[in-house]
Amino acid sequence: MTGRYVKYLILLLFIFSGVKIHGQQTTGEWLGVKLNLNLPRKFSFSVLADSRILNNQINVYKLLTQYELGYKINKNFDLAVIYRMAWRKEENSYFYYRDKVIAEFNVDYPLKRFKFEDRIRYQRMTKTYINSDWDLLPSHHIRNKFSVNYNIKNNKMTPALFFELFFPVQDFRQRLVDEYRIGAEIKYPTAKKQSFSAGIMYDRELYLNTFSVLLFRFRYSFKIKI
Repeated sequence: MTGRYVKYLILLLFIFSGVKIHGQQTTGEWLGVKLNLNLPRKFSFSVLADSRILNNQINVYKLLTQYELGYKINKNFDLAVIYRMAWRKEENSYFYYRDKVIAEFNVDYPLKRFKFEDRIRYQRMTKTYINSDWDLLPSHHIRNKFSVNYNIKNNKMTPALFFELFFPVQDFRQRLVDEYRIGAEIKYPTAKKQSFSAGIMYDRELYLNTFSVLLFRFRYSFKIKI
């Protein structure tokens, strides 16, 4: 990593650290490991393990595992079905698991050194922590994440900016957006079929103003061809 790009990353950190945080004012980290398997006939399978930490009490607030089966339609389009189980610390300070079933559609479009990506997800989530009648009902969201990646000439690093919105399906008449995320990251190949990514993200849950956090994200990925 050259000194010039380190300066760019530090500048991004300062920009995001200046964001005004509402609600629960805190910072945190997401730490993850992902294994990708390339299967025959354009299929792929991946497993993700993630831990999420909040620094206001220096504790883990969520642990999750995710399993994804993907299919590559062509070089610009792909589909995926995802199952995620997340153990989240609730208001009583105990962990309860949440199930998510996700259908995903991805499209990317390269333009010179840029690559534009749009990810659309439909997710259904059920809870085991029941604090109200609303918790008995599954929640449904449509999530749209837009990313811009830049291929630096003569450099292995790939910086990216992204923005994601969570649209409620059941309560769209009461509010348009439940949550939004905005961030930046850098991906760097550390070895053949291995990569490391680091970034920063502001995450704000708008519904009931319950969650607002500045997150530092780190993930190591492996890829295996079968």
